Amino acid sequence: MQSIRVSSHHYDVDALEDNVNAARRILDFGAGAYEHSLSLPAEEDIHIEHRSHRNNIPYADALRSCPIFREIFDSFQTAKASFRLLRRKAGTAYSLHDDRDMGDDIVRMQMPVVTNRASLLLVQKDGAELEPIARRVAEFANNDETALVFDYPRLTETFGEWFDMFALEPGYFNLIDTSRVHTLVNAGQADRITMSIDLLRNDWLEHWLSKHMTRDAGPQSPDNLPDGTWEWNALRHGLLTHPRIQLT
Repeated sequence: MQSIRVSSHHYDVDALEDNVNAARRILDFGAGAYEHSLSLPAEEDIHIEHRSHRNNIPYADALRSCPIFREIFDSFQTAKASFRLLRRKAGTAYSLHDDRDMGDDIVRMQMPVVTNRASLLLVQKDGAELEPIARRVAEFANNDETALVFDYPRLTETFGEWFDMFALEPGYFNLIDTSRVHTLVNAGQADRITMSIDLLRNDWLEHWLSKHMTRDAGPQSPDNLPDGTWEWNALRHGLLTHPRIQLT
């Protein structure tokens, strides 16, 4: 598939933001995994094999106070492995990583709710080999003298040959090929909040995806990059992959 497919349906962003605020009054991001995750359902809403996963703990049981999120959750006629809000703080980025550990039976979709022009998703290009990316990351991870303050010109100079960049619109689901190496950069001045749902594949879901995920996301032009900087200290973690590539 293409690296990112976009849904045809648009959700009301103001209503989504109202639900974000309602959920945060029950449980905020600091209580979740790595202090950037807020698990929305009750434990019994999640498929039994995934209930103890770190993505889901602690359970906010917030869907009773968030009617739009409840409606979205219930609209998918398949079991759920997680349903979360994800916060990427201003001026930060995730490590480069893939999500192959999810397994082939899981479909992950994400919808930006609160975003800004300086937030871009990076996804490994078709045909880009993993080893040179990992070696470039290792240069940063092993060099304590490197100041890991990036802007988009430095990003394109350092990693641009291997990644496409995407500006995702709020209110639309995005189906992302997370088996590719990727990251989310927020070079803006405000936090970015995304809704993320992991679904178990079944025939209903495959039909829904073919019917509703109808557009390919177009990459950001490197000639029109946003302003902003971020501290990419997560590069010191190396390249997180499954299975992890071994460099000698």
